[in-house]
Amino acid sequence: MITRQFDIISDLNLENLNNFSWENKATSLFCIIAGNITQHRSVLFEFLNNIKEHYKLVFFIDGELEHTPYKGDFVSSYINLEEGIREIEKVVFLHENIIVLNETTVIMGSNGWTTFDFTNKSTVTDTIDFLAKNDILQEQYANEVFKLAVSDQHYLSTSIDTCQEMQDCTEIIIVTNTVPKTEFITHNDEFYGTHLGDVIGNNGIVHCLESDIGHKVNTWVFGKFPEELDYTIDNIRYINNPMQDKELDMYFPKRIDV
Repeated sequence: MITRQFDIISDLNLENLNNFSWENKATSLFCIIAGNITQHRSVLFEFLNNIKEHYKLVFFIDGELEHTPYKGDFVSSYINLEEGIREIEKVVFLHENIIVLNETTVIMGSNGWTTFDFTNKSTVTDTIDFLAKNDILQEQYANEVFKLAVSDQHYLSTSIDTCQEMQDCTEIIIVTNTVPKTEFITHNDEFYGTHLGDVIGNNGIVHCLESDIGHKVNTWVFGKFPEELDYTIDNIRYINNPMQDKELDMYFPKRIDV
């Protein structure tokens, strides 16, 4: 079996590219970006145009940060993302897009968003009410995000199911911005059992693995959580690579072998 290497990055939270350089940082032919690069759409497209020069292919999934300028108009936001990324050579937008990298490896992704109950300490309604009353986000916006979260659950489940019929496909890489498992954050008191933790993951997205009857999923790359994590559970490696509080010039990709 051929082993392929991928650089993974996410959560750069860039305001501009003034201090950004990827020279001598790439360690693989392929790069997976798990979202939350910037809230500025022009900076995002500039970033993707820059980083593509260091890879054979770049696979990108959006985070919530990418949709900030559209203030809840997610339809228009996704249309603009798709149109803009389509113009950038060597960059693949994973939204509703199953990629067969070779005859054996499939890459799929979705934002994943949040179900507002990730730590199970509050109900969905309680969390949304709290966020709305504290002017953190509007209730209408939260309801739209919840719908997207449920839609992404179904998308990954049906996509994995489709891959079960592909006899040559032996491995699946999932990419989400959302955190897939609550147990990944139980050690962190800032997130676990708090409203901040309730919005960092999608409580139902991991159930997509129930469609993986052939046990083809072997890697799940995610973002959003501001701490490096790397777990292997039931032969699936869950891994992220947020920038955290590093200086940009001290942030490097994390390489994985698949």
